[in-house]
Amino acid sequence: MNANACEIELELPPDPDSVSKARHAVLDLARASGAPEDEVALAVSEAVGNAVVHAFRFGKMGSIRVCAQTDAGVLVVIVSDNGVGMVPDVDNPGLGVGTSLISRLSREATFESSENGTTVTMRFDLKGMGG
Repeated sequence: MNANACEIELELPPDPDSVSKARHAVLDLARASGAPEDEVALAVSEAVGNAVVHAFRFGKMGSIRVCAQTDAGVLVVIVSDNGVGMVPDVDNPGLGVGTSLISRLSREATFESSENGTTVTMRFDLKGMGG
């Protein structure tokens, strides 16, 4: 997906308010495009929430980027951060269900992680357009 083609593009601080901002913005696109609203809302909330809680540790500063667009019968949502990557968080381990929940809610989900951050790409079928 071309970053210049984002129908929704947000750059958010790593704070809890960013979860609802991202969810509402992407939910509007999901509703307009015929993507499954509940699944999109929950998956986006989970991906952004994980970034808020886990990405910016060890003094690392940065932001969370959300890009969403419809393309060839799917809604593609990319949530990326420039945090520490997917490393174990012993101080705040969570329930450990975030990635599996995102994978279950979307048609396809990929997770890329390095010391430069994490990118979650989720694809959701649009009504009448497959899957």
